[in-house]
Amino acid sequence: MVYNAYEILGLTESATQEEIDARYNELKTQYQNDRFKVGEEGEEASEKLQRLEVAYRDIINERREQQQDKSVGDESDYTEIQQLLTDGKLDEAQAKLDERVSRDAEWHYMQSVLFYKRNWFLESKRQLELACEMEPDNQRYKQSLEKLTKILASNTISPDQLRSTSRPVDDGPRVGAGNGTCTGSTCTDCLLCNMCCNCCQCMGGGGC
Repeated sequence: MVYNAYEILGLTESATQEEIDARYNELKTQYQNDRFKVGEEGEEASEKLQRLEVAYRDIINERREQQQDKSVGDESDYTEIQQLLTDGKLDEAQAKLDERVSRDAEWHYMQSVLFYKRNWFLESKRQLELACEMEPDNQRYKQSLEKLTKILASNTISPDQLRSTSRPVDDGPRVGAGNGTCTGSTCTDCLLCNMCCNCCQCMGGGGC
């Protein structure tokens, strides 16, 4: 006879979680009381109680796995985020990205697109690099990284658009703090920007 956990509870697979919990508690109370009866009836109740516990645990585990698989499947779809980016709703798109548990290559690609639209070019490049590391054969990621690298190497981007961090944490006033873009020191900022530009030129395969 094929084992069916739902049959042990007297339910079908279409039962809701509330129905499963209610039925489990009902049968558990019944079998716990009956197992103290004398003779065969008590022994049978004890066996039923054990089968009930196993069946309920199996149902819970099975449903948890199904929910996890469904969540993974849902997170593989970036259609909504893509549309938000197209519509220029960057804050909403960022919120949707932040909600996701998994950080696959496409997640990093979408984050790169969002950073690019905010003109956070260095952070956009870093996200593309992560996407390429995770899926080195993906031509879309590689071509996007090549294009962005050429843009950075062209010296067409103003220094104040080069970011060292994408979303600075606001932890209150700090002595010598900058505007959230660089360091707060004019001289140091210029040096950092020159270093970034030189690095991008090297990656682009030549100077301007």
